[in-house]
Formats: sequence, C-alpha cells, structure tokens
Amino acid sequence: MFKFLSLILIVFLFSISNSLSAKGIKDFEKIDLSKDQKSGRFFEDQPDITDEHQIHFIYLLPSDGEDRELDINGKMQDILEKANNAMLEATKVNKGSGGEGKKFRYDYREDGKLDITFIRTSKNWKELQDNSVNTQMGHYFHQFGGFTNKKKTYFLWTDMNKGKHGGDAGVGIGGIFVRSNGHNNEERLTQINIHELFHTQLMGIRCIKGMKKIHYSDHYNGGTDHMLSVGFKLNRNLYTHDIEGCPQLIDSVYLTPTSKDPYNPYEIMCERNLGKYTHPKLVKIMSKAEKSNKWYKNRIGPTCNWRNWTNKFDWFGPMN
Repeated sequence: MFKFLSLILIVFLFSISNSLSAKGIKDFEKIDLSKDQKSGRFFEDQPDITDEHQIHFIYLLPSDGEDRELDINGKMQDILEKANNAMLEATKVNKGSGGEGKKFRYDYREDGKLDITFIRTSKNWKELQDNSVNTQMGHYFHQFGGFTNKKKTYFLWTDMNKGKHGGDAGVGIGGIFVRSNGHNNEERLTQINIHELFHTQLMGIRCIKGMKKIHYSDHYNGGTDHMLSVGFKLNRNLYTHDIEGCPQLIDSVYLTPTSKDPYNPYEIMCERNLGKYTHPKLVKIMSKAEKSNKWYKNRIGPTCNWRNWTNKFDWFGPMN
C-alpha cells in the first residue's frame, strides 16, 4: 500500500513539474503516442546498472516522421556496437596505448541491451529542419524532459535527412541525422557516430597540433580514413600525445577501462575549469572568453551543449 501511494505521489509531482516547465511554451499540447507504444520501447531513461559516466542514446522523430523502429529492431544497437568495436581495435594498436584497447561506456539496461529512449516531438520536420540542429533539440529536452544527469552524455539519432548535415555534437549533447547524404550504407553510418562521439569528448581540443576550431586545419589531416574525418583510424595526437597541459582522449572519463587520471569534458567545457590542463593556448582562449563573455566564439574545443538556448528555442513544444 505504501509503495502504491508513493508511486501516485511521484506521478503527481512529475505531472506538476512538467506542467510548470511547459508554462509559457507556445502551442504546448499533448502528443498522441498511441501508435508509438510498441513492445520493447521506452519513453524515459531506464534504471542504470552503473554509476559511472556513460552515454545515453535517444531515438528522435518529428511529429510527421516515419517510425522505422530503429530503437527496438536492433539496428541502433548493431551500428553503435560496431562503432565501439572499431574504437576498441583502433585504441588497442595506438602507439601510446600499451596494447590496451578502450570503448565508450554506453548506457545499458539490466537485460544487456542499450538503454534507448524514444522521443517524438510536437513539431514537424520542416519546422525542426528550418530552425534547429540536433544539439539544440537535445538541449531543449535536457531543459524540459529531465535529461539532466551530468554524468551522462545524451546522443540523438534523429531519423531524418538533413542533406549534407550529417550530425553535430559538443560536450553533453550530440547526435546524427540518420538519413542524411552519405549515410546510405552501414559503414558510413558507423563512422559518423564515431566522429560525433569524439566531439562529445572535447575532441579536437585546440591545444592539439594542427587543430583549428574542432577539426584539424584541413578537416582531413592525415587523410579521410581517420575518426575525426570519415574513417576508422585514430587521428594523430587525439588519443595519446606528449603535449604538456593538453587533454588526451585516452583519459576521458567516458572511456572504459577508466584511466587512472581521467578528465571530465563537462568540468572543462561547461564548468570552465581547466584544472591541470594549463596549455598556453587553452589559457589564452579561456581568458579571452571570460573577458568578453563570449564563450562560444572563443571556445577551446567542441562547445558545451548544455548552455541555455531556452529563450531561442522554446517553440519546440512537448516531447510527449
């Protein structure tokens, strides 16, 4: 009886907080998800099996989007596992790895399957395509959908075609447009996931040699077969390097096994705390950003995507 009453209270409080969060949002309305209710599908983050930092995946559709069931037919899991296996092999043979391979730590359910949340927006594809990118949508759901765990990176699979725009990512939130040009085969889809996942880990950060903004100066440094381009090889200096005061990917807290001395992308980019990473280029850029209060223009790497976009993108409406 006590558990039942507690459940009622939780549901009531959630509905209250949800309605308060939605206050003032234009055209706020309840979405009919009756056709989206399918076996094996989840509409909220499921209980975690670890308290470690992890990457949570979201299958996102606009109101008029075709449900290809990628979250429940095994397609998302298959591609994302292949991306992680490619990561394992590339890190294992990296010169500074000592022969130890690493993977991204994904968010799994107790049954061993990826924890994927289904979201259908109240906006149609034309509205979303004309007014936003994936990370902005992700931020909105962070604001109003309860995706607020700072030990998680939220990664969206928006199952639509945005032309040449294959994906975008930064610290905290990232994702891909699944049907965009060039994603018409499994290998390319695997590669773009790796590429954008790298950006969620603060790669490439500006203190790495040859880096401009968040890519190498020509975007294809070392050829097109690299992970920060469109390939499966680790870009030079990204995973391990000897650049003093500059993070290296091998130490990201989102990789497993966890480094003995890990860095947290959120602390560096969102909390603006360089800590031990005092490379002169990072210090200079951060000082300029602080002085001008222009943190996106003066960024040391992929931006913090948990920054407040609410006033600009409050037209999204509810998730469900």
